[in-house]
Amino acid sequence: MALAIVVSASDTLSVDQSVLTWVGEHRSSAVTSAMRTVTWLGSAAVLYPATLVLALDWWRRERDWRAGALLAASLAGSTALYNIFKRITERPRPPASDALGTYSHWSFPSGHATQCMAFSAMLLVLVWLTGRPRLQLRAIAAAVVVLAVGASRIYLGAHWFTDVLGGYALGAAWVSLLTAVGLKTILRAPPRDR
Repeated sequence: MALAIVVSASDTLSVDQSVLTWVGEHRSSAVTSAMRTVTWLGSAAVLYPATLVLALDWWRRERDWRAGALLAASLAGSTALYNIFKRITERPRPPASDALGTYSHWSFPSGHATQCMAFSAMLLVLVWLTGRPRLQLRAIAAAVVVLAVGASRIYLGAHWFTDVLGGYALGAAWVSLLTAVGLKTILRAPPRDR
């Protein structure tokens, strides 16, 4: 991943500092409150229970475990991958003086952005593969949530701009790999009676 190499070579890129400065100049109490709520949507505390609920729902309706397994693999794999990349790059977070909260560990890539992208992208793939209606509406909603979670991480000073981009790229790459592997299983499955 080219972005990981770039951020490893330099702790702070000019674009990162520019975005952080701009955000710091445009913060307000109302937006801060909203961003604290939005960032929660990309947390493990929301995404893991949502995965369990969706997997159980697929099993209840379809008697098929594969969709739930792919969704769980997308989330668990993305979590493992971002932790590996954090240890490899060891990029410091933005300065604590710019953060609205206390954040620990390494910064690149954003775990919230990685998890949220992986979860949402795989959910959309599964909705498309299983022929569920209103895919366009769900795609728009998923994109808005993913972008909002990423923006919240920058706004709160938890991550640099490129941390979020790296998280998006890592989550999307992982889902692409899972989809390529998972399509063989799903497309070869015999049709179920409905």
